[in-house]
Amino acid sequence: MPFFFYRPLINRKNYFYVGMMRSHIILSIAWLLYCFLHSLLASPAFKQFMKKPMGAYFRVYRLYYTLFAFVGFAAIIYYLLIIPSYRIFQTNIFTMIIGGDATIAGGLIVLICIGKYFFQLSGLRSLMEERKSNELMITGIHKYVRHPLYTGTFIFIWGLWILIPSASLMISNIIITVYTIIGIRFEEKKLVGEFGEAYKNYQQEVPMIIPKFYVF
Repeated sequence: MPFFFYRPLINRKNYFYVGMMRSHIILSIAWLLYCFLHSLLASPAFKQFMKKPMGAYFRVYRLYYTLFAFVGFAAIIYYLLIIPSYRIFQTNIFTMIIGGDATIAGGLIVLICIGKYFFQLSGLRSLMEERKSNELMITGIHKYVRHPLYTGTFIFIWGLWILIPSASLMISNIIITVYTIIGIRFEEKKLVGEFGEAYKNYQQEVPMIIPKFYVF
């Protein structure tokens, strides 16, 4: 069954090594290309370029962008699941518990964030109402970190890797993590430009992705 959750990971010393290396290189290139297109299509310059040819349909640009992001991401995940890979380390009861707890916790955080601003992220809001100014979210889970969606994503993907320590998943996680951290820096500049001093004060009070732990 071509699904890496259920099939055994191949030992690195067997004769599939060359084929696995090729598959992992293709996987890396696919992720890098996806990240490049993801950033390009989200850039203000490209969106400004698309305003004229799209005309009145530009109001649903965000929806088209979201569909591209979903389909592209799904295609890479499918390829990740069907290629052979090998274990970085052997799992045991402790890694299963740690990885399982982290995966569940990260998944819950992601779901909370998606539920909180699904319409804004998906682009469906543009179909239902005229564009309004964004509101700075500093309540709920945003009281603990400025980017809870990314926090949950990191916890989820690395918890999953502890559960399933394949080389292919590690490569994917590294690229996703580095790309997201770089993206956060640009997003922070954009938010400062949009909300000014309010966001600067928020930056001073609330950490970016790792919450503060208080000892009482």
